[in-house]
Amino acid sequence: MLQMVIDKATDDHPEFEARTAIEVSHLYGLLASLFRAEPSIETLRALRSPELSELLGEAGIGVDQAPADEADDAELLEEMAVEYTALFIGPGGHISPHESVHMPRGSGTLWGNETVAVKRFIEGLGLEYTEDYKGLPDHISVELDLMATLAGHEGRAWEKGDLAGAANALDYQAEFLDQHLLKWVPLFCQKVIDTAGMEFYRGLARLTRDFLASEVEDVARRKNLARPDDAD
Repeated sequence: MLQMVIDKATDDHPEFEARTAIEVSHLYGLLASLFRAEPSIETLRALRSPELSELLGEAGIGVDQAPADEADDAELLEEMAVEYTALFIGPGGHISPHESVHMPRGSGTLWGNETVAVKRFIEGLGLEYTEDYKGLPDHISVELDLMATLAGHEGRAWEKGDLAGAANALDYQAEFLDQHLLKWVPLFCQKVIDTAGMEFYRGLARLTRDFLASEVEDVARRKNLARPDDAD
């Protein structure tokens, strides 16, 4: 009986890890979209969905679940747009959402060495930017989108039972977390928490910071399952 239970757990874990990786990919994608631009009415509706409201509410970035008329939503979106612009665009006193500005002992300017390193990392994976993107490669939304793409590849590899493919995607996730995201995003998020007037953006920063910290351990866990011979 013990052997049967072990075999079943082993057989089931690729399906579980596939779901985990896809959920991770979706969360990275959501965070990327919220840092990319001020929320749209479509984003507002998504944030109110049952799938997201509980998770985001725990982080303090849920929006009012009570039915709102168009005027109320328009006013809320205007407030969020003003806050987004003041926080991340300026003019003056804003918090630049770019790695090269925040990296400790880094260049401290736009298009610094850190920007070039991120650009090379992305291009080294054979990935391309969408045609409408005119920003810099080290914008937080681009870096989070990259992680969403890698976690998506991981999830599809798990679904196919391709452990080597999952491990490869996890290697890239671990490297980018270690060499880029974890070196500047916690500092960036703390500045947002200290500066933001709306709880929505303070909660967004907390969720991003805590999610990245949790992924350090979970990426390592998933790597050990995908490549058990390398586990300690």
